[in-house]
Amino acid sequence: MKQSIYRLLQITAMTFSISGFALAALPEPLDPREVANMPIEQRQARAKELHELMKQATPEERKEFHQKLRLKMQSLSPDERRAMHEKMKEQWKALTPEQREQRKKERHEYLKSLSPEQREEMKQERHRLLEKFPPKEREGWNNELSK
Repeated sequence: MKQSIYRLLQITAMTFSISGFALAALPEPLDPREVANMPIEQRQARAKELHELMKQATPEERKEFHQKLRLKMQSLSPDERRAMHEKMKEQWKALTPEQREQRKKERHEYLKSLSPEQREEMKQERHRLLEKFPPKEREGWNNELSK
């Protein structure tokens, strides 16, 4: 009797650990056009879900996810990327100042919740991405984000 209970507990523990690993896996990145067409609230909810999964993911999983996302973005023409950027910028401008502040606060809380290693990893990834753009093109990016 004790052995059967012990084995049942072992199987239960293994099941929970396996399902925990399955939940931590990152989903495939969505097509950027699909994301740009989502309402801003839906995009924000998806971002929150993704942030939670990113916190649990390994550095290799995060790197793979970002690489897949980058490939999907590179598959778009420059005109498509520019149009998506403009559309999302207009949606941002349509938010009330309180909603913008709330979104900024949520982003900052997410960054604070990361480990120092994860923050450093994100910082290095951002620098690698920004190096690909000419300085003149990225000149006003930080100003746009702070509006």
